[in-house]
Amino acid sequence: MLVDVKCQSCAADLTYEPGTTSLICGHCSYEMEIEQPLQATNAHVEFDLESYLDNYESCQEQIEALTVACDSCGASTEFGTDVKATHCAFCDTPLVLSRAENKKRIKPQGILPFKVNREKAVGNFGSWVKGLWLAPNDLKNHAKNYERFQGIYLPYWTYDCDVATDYRGERGTNYQVTKSVTNSEGKTEFKTETKTRWKKVSGSVETTFDDVLVPATKSLKAKQLHKLEPWDLSRMVDYSDSYLQGYQAETYQVDIKQGYSDAKDRMQFKINEVIREDIGGDKQSISATESVYTNATFKHLILPVWVTSYRYKEKVYQVLVNAQTGEVQGDRPYCPIKVGLLTAFGVLVGVAIGLLKHKLENS
Repeated sequence: MLVDVKCQSCAADLTYEPGTTSLICGHCSYEMEIEQPLQATNAHVEFDLESYLDNYESCQEQIEALTVACDSCGASTEFGTDVKATHCAFCDTPLVLSRAENKKRIKPQGILPFKVNREKAVGNFGSWVKGLWLAPNDLKNHAKNYERFQGIYLPYWTYDCDVATDYRGERGTNYQVTKSVTNSEGKTEFKTETKTRWKKVSGSVETTFDDVLVPATKSLKAKQLHKLEPWDLSRMVDYSDSYLQGYQAETYQVDIKQGYSDAKDRMQFKINEVIREDIGGDKQSISATESVYTNATFKHLILPVWVTSYRYKEKVYQVLVNAQTGEVQGDRPYCPIKVGLLTAFGVLVGVAIGLLKHKLENS
């Protein structure tokens, strides 16, 4: 179980200091070094997927965690033993810590420690809000006063595999056709039009994937999490409770089977790119694919994110900060008046361009 580590000088709680290998006392600045192995071993171990698909949880090492479920969004989050009050990092709902239970969870193989501290994350969030186009004016003031920023480790799966894909499709080759037309003044003009000649094709391609990341959480939007990438997984270290001191950790909600299915969806984008390159030509159309996945392996990791949920006019918006790179992604409101003015301006510009084009054609 994650037990809060006390300062040997003043008995206050120690917290992991982002970007270091130390626990720091916020009261007296006492510093305790986290014991480091000579090299990361578990963090980079790949497990054979087929061997674990049906019995992963029974085979992996489990650890106890003090966990509380959010009544609003259902996220299950791990805390230290001395946490007295907090909010859900995902929906800003106060958590009833009296309902916390000791539950077993799969011990992650590796952890990517926090590198970006809270002050930097809040600053990046403020800059992000100030740079939002068409945002309500008072949203910027909201960012200045916002304090509820929670550091949390999110669960992930990574998958490696080799994929052989047979495909059917069409290759498009462009060609030019010149036609003579008579304009409104009776004059003959020549206009060139580009057309495409299509030919049915088929073939096979092979693709190798390494560390395809799949979020194992349902508490945050996968689309936003993907936008936080890339992560430098070479910085991964073996899991240690010490890196969780002062932070939350979410238990995975997406199991290994569903994660592999999600990974295949992500792989398909790359497979389609390889197929299009193989088809060649000026344009490509893919009508059918059939893939065989072999040599599949996986890892279970946790990655650091700063999460904030803010309310604006009774609606909750989530913002994420990659705690390794500082990248900010999130939801945001739009100002209806600004959007309306921009739309009206766009219409006026479109009309002006149309009138100018008509004038030039008839001059």
